[in-house]
Amino acid sequence: MEPEMRPLKESDIPAIIEISKTTWGGHDHLPNIISEWLENPQCHPYVLDDDGDVIGVANVRVIDEGRTAWLEGLRVHEKARQKGLAHRLTNHLCDIAIQLRVKRMRLVTSGDNIAPIKLAASIGMKQMNVYQVFWKGYRRKITWRDESIKVEQIEPKDVMGFLEKNPDLLPLRALVHHWDVYDATPEIINEIGKVAQYWGGSNDTGAVLSISGEESSRVGPEWIFSLFATSSQAFTSGLSKNLEVSQELGIRNLMCIHSPDFEPMYQNIKWLKRRNHEISLVLHERNLQ
Repeated sequence: MEPEMRPLKESDIPAIIEISKTTWGGHDHLPNIISEWLENPQCHPYVLDDDGDVIGVANVRVIDEGRTAWLEGLRVHEKARQKGLAHRLTNHLCDIAIQLRVKRMRLVTSGDNIAPIKLAASIGMKQMNVYQVFWKGYRRKITWRDESIKVEQIEPKDVMGFLEKNPDLLPLRALVHHWDVYDATPEIINEIGKVAQYWGGSNDTGAVLSISGEESSRVGPEWIFSLFATSSQAFTSGLSKNLEVSQELGIRNLMCIHSPDFEPMYQNIKWLKRRNHEISLVLHERNLQ
């Protein structure tokens, strides 16, 4: 008998947290957002129920002021993999997105695993962009600094003007915040600004914008930041500012999302030569209108 596809219930959460322990090298963010899926009317979460055991989960969340169906949180229990269940969940999410009459579907997958990339392609999605992610924990104070570009906090109302002055900063005019990708509109910039900080700066060597904030994780408080940079000097300046801010706040765990163009620079920064974990993320998209 095939597992039943049904809406997520609060009583399913412990089983889903257990599933997440084997994802993203133990850095899965799903336990931190699963409750929101039940509370947010823009979320449409489903599980696969195998005779009372939850063995799979996925969600469709409407973002970008109704323009985008964001497919997220697809997880299958390791004992139930290789049975086509991820494909079944993916097809169901696609059907829900079409019913919602949104402009497009988007999702991010690990670039290090061919299976989810094939799943995205199976529902007609195309690869749009690639991001690099690293996690780094540290205990001793790091004195390294790079101030090639002066990076200062920017108010949300001033971010759009900064982007207009530096049009090469954002591929696809898309902002990456935590695990999500949003349209860079004034409304969305303001919404993100309610839970995160913007830092930026520019000179004749380049420009950098950072979306930064504190999140909880299994290892404690984590400083999560996305870096958009047009040069190596801009990247290291943004990295330096986020390291400085995290240390001022007493946060000793970093997660950084950035363009893969800057990955080779890890070897030029002593404290970054060794990292706890790293992955690449692929953004997929399918137009529905």
